[in-house]
Amino acid sequence: NFKSNVLDKAIKEINTYTDITVEYIQFKSGRVITEIQFKVKTKNKSPQSKIRKTFDHEKFQELTDAQINMFGNKLAQLPELAYLAKGNESYEALASRIKNMLRDESKQKKLIPYLKSLGFFAK
Repeated sequence: NFKSNVLDKAIKEINTYTDITVEYIQFKSGRVITEIQFKVKTKNKSPQSKIRKTFDHEKFQELTDAQINMFGNKLAQLPELAYLAKGNESYEALASRIKNMLRDESKQKKLIPYLKSLGFFAK
């Protein structure tokens, strides 16, 4: 039951909704499963960069309030930007600070690669 109710469902969700692929191997001692080995791989990303415009890292990107709100919330969830959090800061507080960074021309430059990874492209 553990395998079908927990393990298989979790692995199916991970493989569907994330950028990693998870597989597992069971090791048995007689009829009893004694170990489970997980294999984690990153999925190959499709070359969408050819379709999208590349944007100038030196140019300030004017974002609408809706874009700032959406990308600010998404950027706050990225593990790569966890270093921006102060202490035990909540995601909402971090998102608020990131939104202010997106409005600031000098601070926005270091967020541009992360914006691009989330699907933002310049007009």
